[in-house]
Amino acid sequence: MTQYHSLFAAHHHPATAFASRTAEHLLEGPHRWGSIDVSPAGRTSWNRTRLTVYPPGTTHAERRALHFSRTWPVVGAVVALFTLLALSAYTAAPAATAAAVAVYALGLLAGLRMTRTLRPRLKCLTVVTIPLGGGMETIGDVDFYQAATDRLRALDDRNDRGLVTPAEYEFCCTQIYNAMPEQAAARARAQAQMPMPMPAKLRTGRGPGRGPGPGRAPRAH
Repeated sequence: MTQYHSLFAAHHHPATAFASRTAEHLLEGPHRWGSIDVSPAGRTSWNRTRLTVYPPGTTHAERRALHFSRTWPVVGAVVALFTLLALSAYTAAPAATAAAVAVYALGLLAGLRMTRTLRPRLKCLTVVTIPLGGGMETIGDVDFYQAATDRLRALDDRNDRGLVTPAEYEFCCTQIYNAMPEQAAARARAQAQMPMPMPAKLRTGRGPGRGPGPGRAPRAH
């Protein structure tokens, strides 16, 4: 390889890598290992944070299908709205509405069909923060959530800087996936942590009858 070609490759490789990573983010989501969803997204009195980790060996095509299924409820609503607006100028309102609803429904069905064998293998951990007794109560394994998300984000950072091999990246993701609790067990623990309602005079009294102290909400990521 000539010096010109060496300099050309060195100059364009970072741009090519950036474009490839940007396309991957758009099609597969910001994280190769899964996703973090927070709802409601704004500042409210309660929120639910869900960590989803993909099973080992998930391919690019499978990640694209899972990302499509996850984002279509919002993206599909925008597409349906533009479909309605575009068709309203050329056809009657009922026909335009029917077409917009059909586009949205077809997207939902396509997402469900593409991920029907993948969804049962996903592992999810949900942490809910709710107001209770004048404070905030956190339900779920917040310690595991914070430890897992910190490790996954550190892994992403090292991967983006080229400090880990694909095999090392997959190995770390597999470790976290295997450590995550099964869905049924996680739900049972969350229900067991659900505080029992107390009479109003106990919630407002002093001593042992007072409501729970402030819960530890999961850190925003």
